[in-house]
Amino acid sequence: MSKDYKEEDIQALSGKNHVRMRPEMYFEKCFSEKSLNSLPFEVLCHAFDEYYDGNCKAIKLTFWKDFFAIEYDVGMPLRKMKYDNLTYAEVIMTQVMACSNLKKHLAVGEAFCGVGMATVNFASKSCELTTVWNNKKGTFLFKDGETASRKIESHKGNESWTKIIVKPLKDVFGTLEFTSNGIIEKTEAIKEKLPHLNIILDDRIE
Repeated sequence: MSKDYKEEDIQALSGKNHVRMRPEMYFEKCFSEKSLNSLPFEVLCHAFDEYYDGNCKAIKLTFWKDFFAIEYDVGMPLRKMKYDNLTYAEVIMTQVMACSNLKKHLAVGEAFCGVGMATVNFASKSCELTTVWNNKKGTFLFKDGETASRKIESHKGNESWTKIIVKPLKDVFGTLEFTSNGIIEKTEAIKEKLPHLNIILDDRIE
């Protein structure tokens, strides 16, 4: 028997809800490779963009079985943008494909920005982002894809860096985990494309 659909039956899903309901559409590599190994490299759009400008020279990737952290030597702008008075850091973490749209180099979008940083955030239980930029330090906590807290304060010194800790949501990825060999293989592929980038791996898988 056919069902007559009415206007109230139509659902408009937010970006976050769509990612969580159809994760295979966004994280095809994870599910085809049966691992989380591709996720860290989806959160490095900004770092790779700065690499092409000669600013980002080193990235450290620390990974456990079910979460990871990335650190690199360039800060994210903490100025406010037109997206609901959000900072640049918040925009690329909460607006779909903003990291691709705001990139300075086309090569980043073609090779290194498959799903975007916000999409990974949407599929995570939490993301912690700390960045130092232009004598300011921004500390952000994202829970379930949305900004849970934001703190921007003065910071002395000329240093500039970013650290992001991502805890993927088990409801999205199930039993998928990181593998040492898989991370090493993907890192070597990145090094071939970006030969002057120093990528340091810290394997915490026991």
